[in-house]
Parts: sequence; C-alpha cells; structure tokens
Amino acid sequence: MNMLDVEDDSFHVTREGYSHLSDSEWEVVGRMSVLMGEPAISGMLEPLSKDQQHAAINKFLQKTLPSYDRR
Repeated sequence: MNMLDVEDDSFHVTREGYSHLSDSEWEVVGRMSVLMGEPAISGMLEPLSKDQQHAAINKFLQKTLPSYDRR
C-alpha cells in the first residue's frame, strides 16, 4: 500500500503497506527508491503479489550486489 501526500500530491511507499517484507528487503526497497525514484518503485511493487514482490526485490539485489562488492 502506498500513501498519497495531500500537500504535494506525491505517493510514498510505506513500511506498513509492505509489512510482509523483511528488514533486509525493506532496505533494498530504500535503495531501489533512491536509484529509480519512489513513484517507479510504487508502480512496480503495488500490482505484484507478495511472492512476486519478494522475487522482484531479490532479483534487484542479485543484479546490484556485484556493484556493491567492487566498492
């Protein structure tokens, strides 16, 4: 679930809306939001089932992990 901020008409991905995600998955969602923007993450995750959300987050982590290892 996402929240509409009435003041600036923007959507925000909330922890409460994705309470089924683990803390580490939620950290990945935060990284995804920084890289792609919160509206993109909201649009990507919201229509997916919980299992599909876990898979999408895991796939993102697997693809970006090598770049974090090189730092």
